[in-house]
Parts: sequence; structure tokens; C-alpha cells
Amino acid sequence: MATELEDIVEHMRRFAWPDYLVFVSMLLLCILIGVYFGFVQRKPNTESEYLMGGRTMLVFPIALSLIASFISGITLLGLPTEVYSFGIQYVYVALGVTLMGFVMGFIYLPVFHKLNITSTYEVSNIPKSITTFVISASSHDESALSLT
Repeated sequence: MATELEDIVEHMRRFAWPDYLVFVSMLLLCILIGVYFGFVQRKPNTESEYLMGGRTMLVFPIALSLIASFISGITLLGLPTEVYSFGIQYVYVALGVTLMGFVMGFIYLPVFHKLNITSTYEVSNIPKSITTFVISASSHDESALSLT
């Protein structure tokens, strides 16, 4: 029995031809996407188009991008160990992250979108009167946010 388990472990340490096939095809797919958008579909990009996609992207790809940048590989690898070691109390973290997502989506990000800024560092470039107005308006009445 032990030798059978050792054989399985030894076999899993090496790539077989299907593993190489998947690895190489994913690598080629990434290269082809880069070549297509880098050379074939070349168009003049402004800073706004590069950083914000020209503000024409739909919600779903933006949400996927935010999720991918929020959840790292370490999280995916470490979460099962965390739950195994400390139990299901990790649900409290998931509830906090979910609550944070709603707060960001409905309170924080609409203010950024209305002000046409991409980072908190740009808030210092906004005149104090507008910043004070937005902060007070966002805490009291969302209808006062219509700056346009």
C-alpha cells in the first residue's frame, strides 16, 4: 500500500503530455492576445483610454478585473488550510468582504465616477470647495452629487 501511494506521489511530481499540452496552449494563447492587441489592432491611445478603457467598458468585465486583482493566488492556496486549521470562522471574513464590496460599489465608487478621477491621489488636485461639497453630499443626500 505504501509503495502504491509513493508511486502516485512520484507520478504527480512530473508533467505528463496532457499537462504540457495545456501549459503550452495557455502560453501561446497569452502570446497571441498580446500580439493581436499590440500589433494588429493598433490605435492611438490616450491616457484616459489606457487607464479607464475610454470609460466604455461594461460592469461585468470591470467586476471580473477587480475580483482578479483582489483575490491572489496565495489566497486561493491558503484559504483551505486556514479553514482546516481554524474552522469555519473564516465566514466572518467573507461577510466583511461582501459588506465592503457593497459599500465600495454604492457609496465610494459613484463619487469617484462623478468626479471623473481614477485614484484617491487625484483628490488633492480637486479644489477644496468641491471636495467638501462631495464629502458632505455623499454623507447626506445622493441627489446632491449631480455635479454635471
